[in-house]
Amino acid sequence: MNTTDDPTTDNDTLARVTAALDVCKLDLRAAYAMPHRGDWENVARCARLALICARIAAWWGVLARETFRQNGPHALLFGQAVIVAEHAERGHARFWRDSAADWLARAERRPTSDAAGALSNWAELGVSA
Repeated sequence: MNTTDDPTTDNDTLARVTAALDVCKLDLRAAYAMPHRGDWENVARCARLALICARIAAWWGVLARETFRQNGPHALLFGQAVIVAEHAERGHARFWRDSAADWLARAERRPTSDAAGALSNWAELGVSA
């Protein structure tokens, strides 16, 4: 028997992904509540948010693969929607990872990236482009 055709397998995967995303939602809430008054606190908070967003993206990827295995009339549409969600979360993870790197640079008194915008400390350090 092909396990990809087994509806209980489909439901198990959906239940696992749903449970994992629920845990990630709780983790996100806790990470957003982390203190972020100083540079080092911001490093820790942004790094944690990047990790959680990457984990969410991975779970969306699991769901996308499972969705494309289905033969239903809406599988393609749902699969494409899940891929959009996966890529959005990858973008969020990248944002938080870059933010953590910029906060780390500030904390270590190194120039931040030129994309840091309001976080940029180039003027403080006497750095010019």
